[in-house]
Amino acid sequence: MVALNLTPEPRLDWHIVTGTKKYRKEIFNSDSKKYWGSGDVYNPTIRTEVVNEDENIYKVIVNLPPLGAIILK
Repeated sequence: MVALNLTPEPRLDWHIVTGTKKYRKEIFNSDSKKYWGSGDVYNPTIRTEVVNEDENIYKVIVNLPPLGAIILK
């Protein structure tokens, strides 16, 4: 999953509704220091909550860096 934040404000605890709960880790974060970001906004764990288990609808909760992107696997 690719999630973009095109605003200058970080989005903490951002909810994304998805049809799978299989996202386990963040494999890219444009705010990482290795990409010359601040390193302040990251996701050490990917939180998932059930919205409707019968229909396989889940909510992924992540932190999105300002003017940045993350990729979850």
